[in-house]
Amino acid sequence: MGRRIVAAALLALGAAAAGCAARATPMERGLSLYDQGYYAAAASAFDEAVRQAPDSPAAYTNRGVARIRAGDVAGAIADFTRAHELDPRDPEVLVNRGNAHLAARDAGAAIGDYTEALVRRPEFVRALFNRGIARAGAGDAEGARADWTRAIELERDPDARAAMVRAMRLLPALRVPPASAAPAGPGEVAAAPPAVEPASSPPPPAQERPARLVSPRELANRGLDRELGGDRAGALEDLRAALAMETDPAHRAGLENLIRLLEASP
Repeated sequence: MGRRIVAAALLALGAAAAGCAARATPMERGLSLYDQGYYAAAASAFDEAVRQAPDSPAAYTNRGVARIRAGDVAGAIADFTRAHELDPRDPEVLVNRGNAHLAARDAGAAIGDYTEALVRRPEFVRALFNRGIARAGAGDAEGARADWTRAIELERDPDARAAMVRAMRLLPALRVPPASAAPAGPGEVAAAPPAVEPASSPPPPAQERPARLVSPRELANRGLDRELGGDRAGALEDLRAALAMETDPAHRAGLENLIRLLEASP
């Protein structure tokens, strides 16, 4: 959907240029703050964007994205609901709200949003895969597998497809997908993220683990690789380390669910 900053929002450390700061709009300030990881401050900036443009779906969607990152899931759902009222044809907003419902442990509402998104875009891979996660959380294993299988058939990116295959094998009880995508640029509505981010390759067995820990996402991906390789203890070690580093509420909830799943399985 035009300018996307999903990856940049996860990794970016730089601020907006000083010369532009004085002229930045509330939307631009919110994007800059979000890029730096200041989610509550970004939500406050988007408050002003909403006040300036109360009929803008993008303003509500971007604030919802920042709110869910800041832990305000109820506020995020309210914002996505308002964005949907303003633009009921956009399936991306429905997927964002579905993700927020999953973060709130409301699988039924999430399934409803993903299904409505699929009515508008029948081959919407993220909606299909995330609906599978919601169905698994609701106890509908057959429906979950059907959604995951169809999403994998439709996904063209080989890395994303491989990650979906791994998730389908390993995460049948995972209830929470990654948090909603980073805000879109001014005038754009944020897109929902892939249901599962591409996993990193496992480190060569002969190598020692790096002395410096990487990001929580990389640790979690390595934990999944270790579990698939039969190293349950190593997988739990990496996942617990990722949980200790992770600050995003939705990501933490997903990690906690996965750790409980692995601890309870033989």
